[in-house]
Amino acid sequence: MVWSTESRQSRGYGAAWTKVRAEVLARDMGMCQVCKAEGRVTAGREVDHIVSKAKAGQMGWTQEQIDDPKNLQTICHTHHLIKTATENGRTYRPKVQIGLDGWPVDGS
Repeated sequence: MVWSTESRQSRGYGAAWTKVRAEVLARDMGMCQVCKAEGRVTAGREVDHIVSKAKAGQMGWTQEQIDDPKNLQTICHTHHLIKTATENGRTYRPKVQIGLDGWPVDGS
């Protein structure tokens, strides 16, 4: 995926988005909803469209429907990377860190 060179506001992430984002983070108590569904407690700092903006647009959703809190969830960075890769038809492959002892370091 090529990142857009457009400004954040022109892509629909202006003051209204900042407000609804704060609402979703508060509603979800800052917890990643994907981790929560898997039985783990993980801080989530990103807000994700459950139905992606692109797919919702193809389905004829209005901007209000796309950015409705019911279509948004708090998500951790790792799950956001995985979800985005899957939506773009790719497989997410995490980078493996090697410790000083030469063995992989568990990133969890």
